[in-house]
Amino acid sequence: MKAKRGNIVLAVGAHPDDIEMGCGGTLAKLKAEGAILYTAVMTKCEDELTRKEKDKRIMEYYAASKVLGVKKAYAYDFPNRELPEHGTEMTDEFSGLQRSLRPDFIFIPFLDDSHQDHSAVAHSAIRSFRANESVIQYEILRYGSHTFTPNLFVDITEYISLKIRMLGCYGTQKARRAYFDDESFRGLARARGAQAGYDYAEGFVIYKMLW
Repeated sequence: MKAKRGNIVLAVGAHPDDIEMGCGGTLAKLKAEGAILYTAVMTKCEDELTRKEKDKRIMEYYAASKVLGVKKAYAYDFPNRELPEHGTEMTDEFSGLQRSLRPDFIFIPFLDDSHQDHSAVAHSAIRSFRANESVIQYEILRYGSHTFTPNLFVDITEYISLKIRMLGCYGTQKARRAYFDDESFRGLARARGAQAGYDYAEGFVIYKMLW
């Protein structure tokens, strides 16, 4: 998978950290090839923290986006864990991004991800992005990996350290979730790399690919 210089790439996720977990290394590789990156998350997860710290997760998202070199990082304010109830509104927002950005590549969560927010975002996205763009589903550690069988592998050996740096911005998650650590992220990338003959890789399921 290789971007042409000037290609527009949009990655969408439910929560801050979804995108970096699922396709952070691939986005870094596309950026190095000359692509212009945009990201969008649909909830700020303010309910997970105290009122004093409610903006912390979204600030972590912006920090990770800066490490990656995103041109613009969008953040919407839909309620965490309730995204399935807001499918129509999310579709409207994605349609607006489709019209304004006209992306060449869209990265979305796995349609069959067991987390309701992840799958809701994916289904809203495929209802919106129906022009001449490739739509690629990414894997989110813990939830998406249960039934995820990749049919596209991207070599991220040169970018695994940058991916780890991006994920390192999420101090709130490192403190709360046992699986959210460098060893887990490297381990999944190592396993996907072993499947594809690379040192480290990210795996994807193609929904629609234009060549």
